Amino acid sequence: MLRSNKSGFSFTKLMRMRIPLMAMLLIASICAATLLFGTVNTFTVTDGEKTHKVRTLTNNVESVVNLAGFNSNQYKVLSVNAMGGITNISLTETFPVYITTGKKTIEVDTVKSTVSDILKKAGFSVDKYDMVEPSLETVISESTYIDYTNVDYITGSYTEEIPCNIKTVYSSSMKKGATTLVEGKNGEKQINYTAKVVNGVTVEKVVDSCITLSEAVDGTKTIGTKVPAVTTSEKVNSVSTLKPANAVELDANGNPVNYKKHMTVQATAYTYTGNKCSTGVSPQPGHIAVNPNVIPYGTKMYIKSSDGAYVYGYAVAADTGGFIYSRPNNVDLFMSSQAACVAFGRRDVEIYILE
Repeated sequence: MLRSNKSGFSFTKLMRMRIPLMAMLLIASICAATLLFGTVNTFTVTDGEKTHKVRTLTNNVESVVNLAGFNSNQYKVLSVNAMGGITNISLTETFPVYITTGKKTIEVDTVKSTVSDILKKAGFSVDKYDMVEPSLETVISESTYIDYTNVDYITGSYTEEIPCNIKTVYSSSMKKGATTLVEGKNGEKQINYTAKVVNGVTVEKVVDSCITLSEAVDGTKTIGTKVPAVTTSEKVNSVSTLKPANAVELDANGNPVNYKKHMTVQATAYTYTGNKCSTGVSPQPGHIAVNPNVIPYGTKMYIKSSDGAYVYGYAVAADTGGFIYSRPNNVDLFMSSQAACVAFGRRDVEIYILE
């Protein structure tokens, strides 16, 4: 049996009065917590076509845009304005633009913009040499392709060797077949150029100037021509009766070992006329008539016929004749008799100028 207290309230009545009181305290606690930790914010979010209203505790614009049903990755916030307790967020939709440069294509999300602004956003620095399609002033309002060709003109320089040459000279003082070599030295030059670079690839290079930094120094290869003497003019039967101060050394072919110049000319023969030579000496075998403009008077030489039939031998230019007007390079060899002249006739001879 339930007992009552003196005031007349039963335990059951007391419990019924406490339940509503507890509910009221809970609601009061929630309201207090709300006031303590945050305020509910009201937003309107619009993209110009659709508008959504959002009530939330957050002030993060990106979160509000997503709560309003707009994908924040596909929209750009144009403005955020607070009026009368409501914050208005204005959006514009972004779209992809594809920029192709060379073999590479990149994607850029953008809003309605000019080609110039889109390229800047993508990190491209456009100059007057670059080629862009569509043009930089074109306004892009939907997904499209932009062809961008980066053209640069780059100056530079490099060095190249200037190769030296090897000159070949012949020496009669060196044994035939012997060689010596004095090395040359390569020079160096600087090449200045302008290169056209398209999308990072050099497509053309033009040389602007060439500067010699050091000249090349040629080398010399010397080849000996001296053939050891096997005999001398003293031991050879010759037409000439003149004797040189020193015997002429002859090689195995009967040619002088040492000489200054070699000539092949046509020769005739003449004999005594009773007159002295043009130089005042009496004629004798070994005195020959020449064109003094070709072979000066007094020139000492060694003569043999090209066919090898005659060795005229040691000779001196001592005379001249009328033949020089029609055959200026010819010589006339003095013989001891008319018969010898007829036998010789006219034939080619080898003249070795000795001094």
